[in-house]
Amino acid sequence: MDRKWEDVPVPEWGEGAQVRLMELSAADRGYIEAGSVVAQGQNPQLKVESLKVYRQKLVAFALVDEKFERLYSNKEISELDKKSGAVIERLAAKVQELSGMGRFAVKEAEGNSDAAPSGSSASG
Repeated sequence: MDRKWEDVPVPEWGEGAQVRLMELSAADRGYIEAGSVVAQGQNPQLKVESLKVYRQKLVAFALVDEKFERLYSNKEISELDKKSGAVIERLAAKVQELSGMGRFAVKEAEGNSDAAPSGSSASG
């Protein structure tokens, strides 16, 4: 398996509680990002709905058991709505870090600001 993973403590869910988060697959990341892009061109209500579930999607797609099987199916993502917003925010940030997304992707790319728009890299 070429995807990174990390066991993350979640003391809010009980003493010694932790969850395993795995880097998003290319397909999962594409699915989540596509939802965000589609919402950008929609009415404000759809944008709000998309943003409301963005973090939950990140966590649901990355939350796995010891066999690296997802704990939440796509139909169960809304169950994460009931969890602490602060915890979901923290876990979503960890998923983004593992997956090289958001501000974490910016950090990795800072040294390549003069890179060609095609995405090719001349560095070796």
